Order: sequence, then structure tokens, then C-alpha cells
Amino acid sequence: MRSIPLTLAIAVLACTFPLQAGWFSNDEEVQQAKHVADLLREPTKLISQAQAAFDKGDLEESIRLFAEARDQLREIEEQEDTAGTAFASLRLKKFHCISMLDALALQRANTQDRRQAVTNTEDLEARLAKERATVTEERAAAAKAKALPQPPSDAQLLAEAEAALAKAKPIAEDAANVLEKVEEEVRQATKAFEEAAKRNTAADAAAFLAQSEATKASAQTGGITKAQEAANQAQAEAREAQEALKTARAQLEDATARRKVAEINASRAQSEVNEATLRVQTLRQAIAEQKAREEKARKAQEALEAEELLKRQAEAQRLAAEQRARVEAAQAKQKAEDKAKAEADQKEKTAAIAWCEELWHLKRVDALEQRLTECAGKWPEQPEFIVLLAKLRLTQNRPDDALELVAMVPSEGNSGVQARLVAAGAYLVKNRPEEAMRVLEEAMKAAPNAPAPYFNMAVTLLRLPGVDPDRSLAAGYYTKSVELGGKRSSVIERRLGMEE
Repeated sequence: MRSIPLTLAIAVLACTFPLQAGWFSNDEEVQQAKHVADLLREPTKLISQAQAAFDKGDLEESIRLFAEARDQLREIEEQEDTAGTAFASLRLKKFHCISMLDALALQRANTQDRRQAVTNTEDLEARLAKERATVTEERAAAAKAKALPQPPSDAQLLAEAEAALAKAKPIAEDAANVLEKVEEEVRQATKAFEEAAKRNTAADAAAFLAQSEATKASAQTGGITKAQEAANQAQAEAREAQEALKTARAQLEDATARRKVAEINASRAQSEVNEATLRVQTLRQAIAEQKAREEKARKAQEALEAEELLKRQAEAQRLAAEQRARVEAAQAKQKAEDKAKAEADQKEKTAAIAWCEELWHLKRVDALEQRLTECAGKWPEQPEFIVLLAKLRLTQNRPDDALELVAMVPSEGNSGVQARLVAAGAYLVKNRPEEAMRVLEEAMKAAPNAPAPYFNMAVTLLRLPGVDPDRSLAAGYYTKSVELGGKRSSVIERRLGMEE
């Protein structure tokens, strides 16, 4: 993989010296980037929460949050024209959500399959134990010793479901009551706002008329009259009415926002009641069907002879052994296929990274951005694509987007160091050199033998004459960079007075 720290250093220099801010940036693009960042703020928060839930092992919560983030991104696509490059980060986040949802759904399905397999084996062992019990008590005791732990019965699950339903109903009722109260508050706030608006209008009109009368009186008498004092009083009352209107508007907005939250809570609570009700009904039906099957099996079991029971036990054990052998063979085959697929995928990723690096060095921005978006969506766990996209955003004078992207990159390894270098450049663009220094110090700790962090620290210190008045610190970092194999810069050496 081709190294890129020097290119980033050049981008940092472009922010340090009076050069043009980026390759292809303008005010319209900056405004568009800010607009996109505002739109993506809430989905980004949900994605972070989903990742945190996944790290904690809460699979269902992670799936819910990723799905909610995906739905919000789709709503943005329906409301906005997202075809341009400014929305590349939106497409990246949507691809990330879809990829994670697919992976989490597969993981959940595998977990359920494993649980089902255990349940089936357990039913077989329980049936064999019951059959052995009719032959001898000793064989029954041996079978019980070998039996797997019993899973929760449908009756236990039903009791839990009924308890959950009983718990969900008052919560839903409370949520509905809260919504009703908040709606009443909204109505009261609306009424108060309308009354304040009327008072404000009346006060403005009174102030206008009083001022008109005062102007006429002043023209006739040539001095301050009672009419002028009345006008001053009317203006003061108008200002008070305006303040009251502002207060009423703020209260109305607050009540409206709380009503939205209450509506969401009430809807979710009612959904939980509906789900719990459906689960109770399903379990009751399953229990009834299970009882019917058990009664039928019991009557059939009583008609079997001991010799037939032993034959069935032997046959069941043989089938179980064959099933285990088939499962093991399938697992071995799947493992080999997964390994081959992983190797092919790794080769494809390596080639894609190399091609993106080449596009970066050739400054083929449009092709690079399209390729990065595709690759990041296909391999969301691969940090090189995100780092390179963040570098592209930095050169486009979109430092906030760059910071948002590098925040998605793990801090370990070379990609973590590259992400910190991009973050330092973004902070310099935002005129926050102290933050840039902090990030560069982290990069030095993570990669003490990499020249780029020292070079960029020297550039950053040139922005802080109060910290390094004689530029000795900057010179030390620059020298360290060269000693570690970094290229020399005539511009930096001239600034540091190090020219030969």
C-alpha cells in the first residue's frame, strides 16, 4: 500500500501559508456541506449508539438503532437531491447501516438455528429417557444423568409474556395520559400565544398612534408635551408586549416539542402492548397444540412393547450420529468456502485500496469520490477508504465532514495514525491549532517512528508564535521528521531560518 503522510502534510501547509484553501471549494459548496452535516447529525448519533449496543452484546437494540438510522437516511434521500458529491457521506452511512443490518440479521439467524438444534436434541433425549423409564429404573436414571438442561417450557414463556403484557398496559396508559396532558398544554400555550399576539398588535398600534399625536403636538408647541410622555409610555408597553409574545412563542415551541416526544412514547408503548398481546395469543395456541400432540403421543407410546422401544432407541441414536456427521461435514465445507471467499475478498480489497490511492495521487477527484463511496459501502469495516475520503473532504475545505469521517476510524494501526493526521489538518483549517497539537501528540505516541506527525507538529507550531517564539520547538520537530526519513521542505526551512 502506498504511503500518504507527505500528501497530508502538503494539505496542512496549504492551511498554514496564504494559499488557496482547497482544490475545488467555493462558498456554495461550503454552505452545502454545512447543510449536509446538519441533516446527518441525528443519523450519525443513532449509528454511534447502535455500534455501542453491538459492542455490549445487545444484538436486538443494535439492529433497532441501525434500522432507525437507515430509515432516517432514506427520508433525507426522499426530501433532498442527494445525487451530488456533497451527499457522498450520506450514501456511505446508508451503505454502512445496510451492511451492518445484514450481518446482524445473519448472526441472529445463526443464533436461533443453534438454539433450535439444541431444543431438537433435547426433545429426543427426553423421549428416550421416558422410553427407558418403562423398561428399568436404572436405565431411566442413566438417561436423566445424560439429558441436556431443559429449556423454558411454553407455559413458562406464557407466564413471562402475560407478565410483560400486564407491565406494558399501564405504561401505555401512562404514555397516553401524558400525551393528553401535553396536548392540553399545547392548546393552552397556543391560546396564550394568540392572546399575546393580539396584545402585541394592539400595543404596537397604540404606540404608533401615540407617537403620531406626540409628533403633531411637538410641531405645534416646539417642546416635550404630555402627548410625548404618553407616546413614551405606549412604546414601553409595546416593548413589554413584544417580550410577552417572545415568552409565549418559546412556551408554545417547548410544548410542541414535548408533544412530539409524548406521541413517539405513546406509539412505542402501544406497539409493545400489541406485540405482547400477540405473543400471549401465539403461546396459548402453541400450548394447546402441544397438549394435543402430547396426548396423542402418550396413547401411541403405551401401545409399544419394550423390544420395540429398544430398537427405536438404537435407531434414534444412529440417526443422531449420522446427523452430527452431516453437520460436521457441512461445517467443514462452509469453513473452507468462507476461507476461500475471505481470501478472494482480501485480494479485491487490496486492489481497490491501491486503485483509490492511485486516483488520489492523480487528483482524479470525481472518479475517486465515486470509487470510495462504492468501496466504503461494500467494505464498511475497512478504514483505508474512510481515511482517504476524509482526506478528500479536507482538500475540498470541508473540515467538519473530515472530522466526522475520521471519528469512525479505529485508533489502532496505521489507519488510526492517518486518521489523526487528517484530524490535525482539519483542526488547522478551523483555526484550532491547540486541538491539532493534541491529536498530533496522540499520533506520535501511536507511531513514534513515523515522520509525518513530527513534520505536521512543526507546521502547527509555526501558527503559534506565542507558544514557540524562537521557533526552536518547531525546528526540533522538523529535524526529527527528517531524521526519521521524511522529505525536506525548503519552505519550512526558510521559515525556520535553517537554509544552508
